[in-house]
Amino acid sequence: MSINKFYKLLDLMKTKYYMKFKQKSFKGKKYTINYLLDKNKSSDILLVVFTSCTKKGQKARYNYIRTLENFKVNKLFILDDFGFDGRGAYYLGKDKDFKIQLDVSSLIDSVSNDLNIKKEVFIGSSKGGYAALYFGLNRTNSIIISGAPQYRLGNYLSLPGHEEILQYIMGDTKEYSIDYLNKLLEDKLNSTCNNKNKIYLHYSTEEETFEPEIEPLINKIKELNLDHSFDIHNYKNHSDLTLFFPQYIKDVLSKYL
Repeated sequence: MSINKFYKLLDLMKTKYYMKFKQKSFKGKKYTINYLLDKNKSSDILLVVFTSCTKKGQKARYNYIRTLENFKVNKLFILDDFGFDGRGAYYLGKDKDFKIQLDVSSLIDSVSNDLNIKKEVFIGSSKGGYAALYFGLNRTNSIIISGAPQYRLGNYLSLPGHEEILQYIMGDTKEYSIDYLNKLLEDKLNSTCNNKNKIYLHYSTEEETFEPEIEPLINKIKELNLDHSFDIHNYKNHSDLTLFFPQYIKDVLSKYL
């Protein structure tokens, strides 16, 4: 067994343990949000960590628990186990209600207020990277660490293998729904450009989602003159971000913690 496979197995075992024994549920106005909360009374920093998409047939599970275990701060891991097969709905909603996002925001508000948080850090990759941007941009003075996120979400979810997620979120797969999701993150960037957030973006220029997803996001960040830092690689497959992004998370957090 390779060292990478060993660590992936270790992550899976640890995640299953946490899901069975430490998972909590937040009752939102419409949806129940499952989460893990690791408190640290000596810290006023909160890491908010979102889940990436699992393979077909695998239920959603938490990410980056082991990556973050040595950082002595408060950590909120939020599970996106919605969707037609429990793999996620981008924390947005069902049938155009967009109520999952509201309940996730309420959970973050609740935890942040209860713990008297002064600094929030939003973390995620791919689907989780989209969520880190989507929710992190709403806050002021937040830090966002996003790995190879989607940007034109409607286009991405209309690709083979993703249409069911589009159907779940929007209730259909019509052109209007695709266009609506395509503009969602762009509109968020436009409306929050004065929130003084710092965006750390990890990506590869050689993987399949760079041109359709990441490149237009980069251009938008530059157009709005947002505070940013780019971590640029040249791996060939989107899935390879799991080999590089964990270390980038640690490197960025080490600047602040």
